[in-house]
Amino acid sequence: MKKILALVALAASMAGLSLSAQAATSTGTFNVNINLTSACVYTKTADVTFNYTSFQATAATATPGGFTLQCSNTLPYTLALDSTSVTDQATNLAYTVALSAASGTGTGIAQTYSVTGSMASAQAGTCAAAGGSCTNSTSTNKTRTLTITY
Repeated sequence: MKKILALVALAASMAGLSLSAQAATSTGTFNVNINLTSACVYTKTADVTFNYTSFQATAATATPGGFTLQCSNTLPYTLALDSTSVTDQATNLAYTVALSAASGTGTGIAQTYSVTGSMASAQAGTCAAAGGSCTNSTSTNKTRTLTITY
């Protein structure tokens, strides 16, 4: 009986010890550092296209070209063309092009812009196809450059 009481007393004292023991904790802090490089992404959607007949009485308006620009949120940018007044080398037709905007601010969402064009009336042009049509596919100056600065 003494042994049983001794075991019960020992068990009770151990139970008391385990109830009074608590786990220790410690905390700390750290930073999450982010290095963001802002950017703009250009996507061409359509070329500028003129349909012109030699000596036509009215100026020709081009089918506008388009593009989207997606820039980092709040990032300011400017848009510029390399040349706005050009005489095409292959067709010898003069035209002007313009942008729908010269600047903007990024929203994080793709923004749509257009390139418009105008061609003066009464131009002869150069085309050796009798009664046919010519294109400027071989022109060395048909490509315009859009510069986006941010």
